[in-house]
Order: sequence, then structure tokens, then C-alpha cells
Amino acid sequence: MLYFLGLDIGTTSTKALAINPEGRQLALARAGYPTLSPHPGYQEQDPDTLLEAVLAVLSEILRQTGARPAAIGLSCAMHSLIALDENGHPLTRAILWSDRRSQAQARELRVSDIGRALYEATGTPIHPMSPLCKLRWLREEEPALFARAARFVSIKEFIVQKLCGCWAADYSIASASGLMNIEKLEWHKPALEYAGIGEPQLSPLAPPTSLMALDNQRLPGEFRNTPLALGANDGCLANLGALALSPEEWVLTIGTSGALRCTGRAPVVRPEAQIFNYRLDEDYFVSGGAINNGGIAYEWLAGLLGRERLPEAAAEQVPAGSEGLLFLPYLLGERAPIWDAGASGAFLGLRLHHGPAHLHRAVLEGVALSLYHIAENMPARPERLIANGGFTQSSLWLQVIADVFGLPVWVDEQPEASALGAAYTAMKAAGAIEGYESLLPLRRLSRRFAPDKARHETYLEKFPAFKAAYGRSTNC
Repeated sequence: MLYFLGLDIGTTSTKALAINPEGRQLALARAGYPTLSPHPGYQEQDPDTLLEAVLAVLSEILRQTGARPAAIGLSCAMHSLIALDENGHPLTRAILWSDRRSQAQARELRVSDIGRALYEATGTPIHPMSPLCKLRWLREEEPALFARAARFVSIKEFIVQKLCGCWAADYSIASASGLMNIEKLEWHKPALEYAGIGEPQLSPLAPPTSLMALDNQRLPGEFRNTPLALGANDGCLANLGALALSPEEWVLTIGTSGALRCTGRAPVVRPEAQIFNYRLDEDYFVSGGAINNGGIAYEWLAGLLGRERLPEAAAEQVPAGSEGLLFLPYLLGERAPIWDAGASGAFLGLRLHHGPAHLHRAVLEGVALSLYHIAENMPARPERLIANGGFTQSSLWLQVIADVFGLPVWVDEQPEASALGAAYTAMKAAGAIEGYESLLPLRRLSRRFAPDKARHETYLEKFPAFKAAYGRSTNC
């Protein structure tokens, strides 16, 4: 059986997706793990637990397929940081993108000339999520630990070393660190100086299609010497998985968090909005913005109302605009475009006539308006949106997105878009394809949601109030 495997190390679980050369799914495996919060604002995971999950899904894929893949591509969540000693043993847990301990360092850097220059060179917004800010925090708040660290790596680099026995950072995961010059594809010296580290403390940079061989004694024997492509970060690979390779198509993802991204040949530099610019590979940039509060806002409301899922039929009967109810979805602070880790959520305009259905629709609208806020600073308006992520199970939410943006929304029927994108990098690295454009016939877009003009006009009228409400809520 000839197949390629995409391995996606996410924030809540690791997924492995096996596809044949025609793009058909052959097998899927998943292993979850907890996030630890030993102090307020801390978000960490145990690196060895992540490795166990990777080994588990590889073994499960072998059980399902009975054969090893032709090649494996690797996807991983961005912005993680692990400090290692001289023997490669972790001195810290993996500090995740959602960790807020470096909030003070990020706030100070963002308003400085140095911060602006670092954003423009590295493409990474100045925010506590950035490993750049995490390193500065370690330097200032944990100087003894910082001095002991011989190496600083991401989760992906840690896993690659355990699987293959060597250190390497692909251009894509490095471009989300705040430490790499995205034009020169090299570690950025001013960023390293700000962080207080030297280049020998970082992994050598390499293209996403770089191949190495699996060499871990705990792997099933069939996996030994299987080629592993370094791959890219999960956001870039979600765009690749959707085969959205031009600025005319934007990918909108809502899982626990959310993002709006476009793929192009040049970065989109917006210092005020801090639009991110990450590398997919040597040719493509993926630009856009990420929000902290996507599905987590829905889950919060569902839990508050004592439900596992909220009934859509009632919320569908509520008019666009939720009859004057406005929801600010900043339950976990916010990234793009306001970049305020201290922002808070709120219902505004709450009246006696509002019920659970109004709250439900207002939450969906608030998340949609938050993503539309990012779109204000994106390149020219696209022709359509491609939707992926867990929210695609909600027809109402997809329709709200179409109405807010005033654009048709197509649903990517493969929910594991990042894992699929990783499998595509494996295909390219192994020489099965010459370029990603050749994969376009494999794309499977199923449902289409057309925007309603009247509802779009309602949301356009509501949008200025949404933006103004953020300033009011911060003073509450």
C-alpha cells in the first residue's frame, strides 16, 4: 500500500492522517494530552507526554494500514518554547502560544521602535505568544535557569530530535518565533540580541521539504528509516491542506481559537495591526491574523447554559444583529488585531427580551466580527472564503460568516487540514509531486453558503459599534 502520512502536533492532541497519492483518506489516528497551568497565565505541556502521543499515533496508523508510509510530513502548533540543558534534557515544560507570563515584556516592546523593526523583519507580531517575548521573560525573571540553558527549541524541534536524532528548525516554524528574518531565511541578529541568546543556542534552519530518517528504538520496526519531511507550522499547513495558494482565496479557521489567512508570494506588512507573515516554504508566505476566542466562546456559553451543544433552530429565528445584543469575545484576552492580552469579554445592550437564543447568535456574531476586524488590514478583497475547523459542523455559524463578510463560504470537507497539508509536504519532499499547484484537482470543497445582502448590510452597520465597544469594555 502506497501512502503518505501527515502528522500534526496540535495544542490538545496529535493527529496522524494517511492519504494515498490521489488524496483519499486511508487512516486517521488521534491521541490527546492535557495542558498544565501551574500559575495564573501559565500554559504548559510536558514534552515527553507529547512524544508519547506521537509514538502512539504512529503505531495506530501502522495497525490500521499494515504498512509503513512512503514519507511522513510534520505539522506543529506555533510559538512554543522549551529550554534544554547541555545534554538535551528539558529545563522547562513546553511553554505554549497561549501562555501570558511575558505580557509586560510584550507590552513594552510593542510600543518601541525596536519592536516595530523586529516585527517588520521577523513577521511575528509582538505579543506574549511569541518565543521572542518568552525568552526575554526567562532572561529577566528566571536568570539562573536562563543561564543554565544550552539550547532553546520548539515542540517540533524536540520531537524531530527524538525521532531522528538531529536538531533542525524548518523555515516555517522558525518564522513564527520572532527570531528569524523572513526575507533572508536566517536567524535575525537584532532579535537574538534582544532575547539575550546566541545563534549556537538555536537549531540550524532548513527548508520544509528537508528529509531525514526516523531512528527511534521505541518505534515499530517497520517505521525505521522512514523518510520524515520537516514540514511547516500548522497555520500555514491549514492553508496548504485547503490548497488555497493565491490571495484570491482566504482560509478562515475556527477551532478552539480562530484565524484568517491568505497565501501569497510577498508578506503583508501592517505595523499597526501586526498582521502576521509566516513562511510556508521558500516561495510562499501565509499572512493574516489569529484570534484567541473561537470555539472556546461557544463552549463557554454552552456550559453556562448547561448544554453540550446549543440548539441552532432557535438562534436561526433571531434576526441578524441579535436584536441589539453585542458580544465581545475576548474571554482569553485577544491577539489580532487589538493585541491586548488583558482584554475581557462582555455582553453589551442586554435587555429583558433577550433569551438563550439571542446569547447564542450574539456569540457567533461576535467571533465573526472579530475575524472581520482582521480583514480590514488584509490585502484586496478575495473572491471567496474557504472554511475549515470544528465550527464547520454549524450551518448557522457558516451562514453568519458569509453574511458578515459578504462573501461566499465554501467548506473544506477534510477537517484535519493541517495534517493533510503535512502529508502534501511529504509528497513533495519524496518527489511524488513537483509543486503544490499540481494537487489542485484533489481539492474537495463541499457545501457553499451564499451571503445575504440585507444581513450583510446589518452587520456593516453593527461593525463600528463592535470596534468602539472594545475601548469601552477595557474601562469597566
